[in-house]
Amino acid sequence: MPLQFEHGVLPKPTADEEARQEFVFSMAQHSMTQIMPGIVSVYEKQVLPEFKENEKREPATRHEIRRSMQRHPYYQLASSFQRSTQELLWDSVDESVQRQLSDLITKAEQLSGGETLGNLTLDPEFEMPRYIRDNDHHVMPGGYAADLRTGDITAGALYDRGAYIFTDGLFGEKMDGVGKSAAQFIRKYYPDIAPQKIIDFGSGMGGPTCALKEAFPEAEVCGIDVSAAELRYSHARAESLGVAVHFSQQNAERTNFEDGSVDVVVSVTTFHETSRAAVENIIRDAYRILKSGGALVVGEQPPFEGKSPFEQFLADWDTLNNNEPFWSTIHEMDMVAICSKAGFKPEGVFTSMEQSVASTNAVEANADPDDIVGSDRGGGDFWYFSARK
Repeated sequence: MPLQFEHGVLPKPTADEEARQEFVFSMAQHSMTQIMPGIVSVYEKQVLPEFKENEKREPATRHEIRRSMQRHPYYQLASSFQRSTQELLWDSVDESVQRQLSDLITKAEQLSGGETLGNLTLDPEFEMPRYIRDNDHHVMPGGYAADLRTGDITAGALYDRGAYIFTDGLFGEKMDGVGKSAAQFIRKYYPDIAPQKIIDFGSGMGGPTCALKEAFPEAEVCGIDVSAAELRYSHARAESLGVAVHFSQQNAERTNFEDGSVDVVVSVTTFHETSRAAVENIIRDAYRILKSGGALVVGEQPPFEGKSPFEQFLADWDTLNNNEPFWSTIHEMDMVAICSKAGFKPEGVFTSMEQSVASTNAVEANADPDDIVGSDRGGGDFWYFSARK
């Protein structure tokens, strides 16, 4: 695993903590490339023939396949091992974060205090949406909603380091790969837009938002998120890197930006952690705040359309096993229709498969994405849907 770029608030592991993180990562790689792929053989040689003998037909849906697979001991073992490595990964990082949390909070406050390049606006009366409040997404302890103490930055620090390990550094040394990918997408499909204002919906720990600012230095770039802890971290992180980004605590379902005031709205790997109603509301608000001719650019999980029931089953593991309850639903939603319903002209809405996040960052994946059962961690093609107002 390549070294992660050090910035002012990145948690630094001790030698023992780093060894544990490396060990857990190796276990996860072994699970993804050696254990989980075995379920393909189990399905083809045992589960499918048994299903066809009993039902006198092929499985019609991924749900039928899942019910059959869940009864098989090998699938139970493989799935349990995969889930356990995920939990151990977060634990190995959380141990490091909590050990130095007081110092990290102090550093964040120093970086965010006084004269800064960007600003941070938190809302003490903010109402956390239920789909974030009530779920620890991808088994991250506390999820995005946790705000453990005054000035807490745990959620941001945990995600920054944990996701870097989880993706084997494929999102780039600064964890800004999906932001670079989005910037590349904007230049490719909207060369006539010279954005003066870009909003990042779901800015998280801030890496992708910083990448957007660095790609479009003349633009005012704003990152919004529901998590106060992530926003404190992302603002301090951006300041330590010398990147001027404005962060604010807002729900993307209804933002405070003025009608027709934004050139580009970006959201990467965020929609799948919301809800059906939220997706529609977010796209509707994006339409509201975009200027005429402005663009919505969303990088997300590719749809199930065109996949066989078994391929859908493989891609759907996270729904029931990785605390991603909306994962299954968003794979089936018609984003073109939703964008059209929000007001975007149908001829201005399209979907596209783009090069992998790893390729965008010129990072070579250690494992072939085709050999991995589950998330490709950024090594496979990245799916976008986009709409122009």
